Amino acid sequence: MNLNLHKINIRETLVSQLAFFDEQLKLFLDQYLPPAHDVRTTRERKNTRAFIERYMFKLEQHINNHTSGEDIPCPDFVFLGSTVTLQYVDSKQLVSYTLCMPEDSDPSKCFISIVSPLGFQLLMASKNSQVTIVTPGQIAEVKVIDIQI
Repeated sequence: MNLNLHKINIRETLVSQLAFFDEQLKLFLDQYLPPAHDVRTTRERKNTRAFIERYMFKLEQHINNHTSGEDIPCPDFVFLGSTVTLQYVDSKQLVSYTLCMPEDSDPSKCFISIVSPLGFQLLMASKNSQVTIVTPGQIAEVKVIDIQI
């Protein structure tokens, strides 16, 4: 899924994501969480499916709450394609990440896949909320400072 967000409006972006996940969710899961016969993988696929379905519901709500006009405001929650600015609670350090599809991930440029531990925990986080980020080897408290397209 190629999301060139600078050339399309937010409504089109969110509708495009809804259509993609509605049509391709099983293929997405198969590609990034291949089916297996062990309990852990089965549970992870089920949880990821439920998480993406909650994400789709949140997108639908945002679109439906802004029915007038062609474009709609940027959501106040982290979404695929958005750039989120975080502040680490302990150090007060600011860092920005852009959430993307796995094939577009480039951590050196702060493009973080939505299926990575960090991306998964940030997706749907609300502006001004505090989030506990758990990654291999680190637990950090961050505050969501800003969300932009």
